[in-house]
Amino acid sequence: MRDIKAIFDIGNDVIKGIVFANDEWKDIILAKQIEPTQGMRKGKILDGEAFVSTINRITESFVKKLWGDFVEEVFVGISHPEMIVNRVVEQKRIMTEEIQAEDVEHLSKIIAEISNKNNYETIKIVPVHFVIDETKKEKDPIGMKGKKLELIADVFLIPKNIYNGLLDAFEKVGLNVVDIVPNIISASEVVLDYDHKDLWTILIDIGKNQSSYVIYEDGYPLGYGTMPIGSEDVTKDISIGMQVDIKEAEDIKKTYGSAIVQKGIPEESPIDVLFLSDVINARYEEIFTRINNHLKELDRDGRLAGGVILIGGGARMPNLDLLAKDVFKLATFYGKDSILNLGDISSNIQFINALGTYVWSNKYTEGRKGAGFKLNFDFVGKIGGFFKDLF
Repeated sequence: MRDIKAIFDIGNDVIKGIVFANDEWKDIILAKQIEPTQGMRKGKILDGEAFVSTINRITESFVKKLWGDFVEEVFVGISHPEMIVNRVVEQKRIMTEEIQAEDVEHLSKIIAEISNKNNYETIKIVPVHFVIDETKKEKDPIGMKGKKLELIADVFLIPKNIYNGLLDAFEKVGLNVVDIVPNIISASEVVLDYDHKDLWTILIDIGKNQSSYVIYEDGYPLGYGTMPIGSEDVTKDISIGMQVDIKEAEDIKKTYGSAIVQKGIPEESPIDVLFLSDVINARYEEIFTRINNHLKELDRDGRLAGGVILIGGGARMPNLDLLAKDVFKLATFYGKDSILNLGDISSNIQFINALGTYVWSNKYTEGRKGAGFKLNFDFVGKIGGFFKDLF
């Protein structure tokens, strides 16, 4: 057994943990655990001890199931209602006949330096592409001729308090975090294949307190977005609209909820199913309309051949795909893992982010084993190779 890794998907509703290993070049799951998130509310850790307790319960379950096997690395996937995604563009003159690795590293350093924001922590800098002499778009410009090189990169930031809180929580249970990955980019690794990315596709992740998305075109991310609206807002709307307790509203949502009512209403139904659907429909339509407005700004609304792909716990609402199809005027599907093929878990949209973080860890963090979390951001001088790997 080799390369034993623990993946934690931090959600406001639940925290999902999975231990992966590679046995004779085959990915296998050694253990998995889901625990209700305690101590965190809308992306803020309000009770540190309760939050640590949640992480610890998952960790203890792993210890019992692994029978002495040692978790070598820990990776954390996160979605956050206050996550910021900035697209940064920097350029430089090329002083030699060909573009050198040093030129790429120089641009990378500049972007890393200018991406800082007060009270936020940069957790990931992801290259989009390079442009040579303002006309030629390339994934890897090293060795090519040109007088000017431009780098376009997306910078992901989360509030510094949640960043520090995550590291402290894992440290208290004796786990060393190697990397923190935004879920929307890790999910793209397992849900979107080359055709999806090339044919123009939008991936939408709906969580409890936030929704995030990425738009792909010609193999590149055209844009990202995040908003502090999720499935919990649907529950609140039901509570207000039906004048019931918030817990009862959640039960009603899970038992009778549907984004669109297709079949006849059962005579014995104790609630007004049509009214409930209207309440649910309104909130999800708001999420989709905001995203579609971004598509309109990019002149891409109704023009994504790859369609819409839905993931996340908030996307489990029945007939949500039909509502999305109506709003976007595009084919709509529920996402699934197309890389690992690990049975039922690969088709469960709740686990897509955890699976994606595992795939990300295999592709982009090679050689960091045992190095500790800080090494992930100490990549000045190595970032050129890291960027190249990301393509």
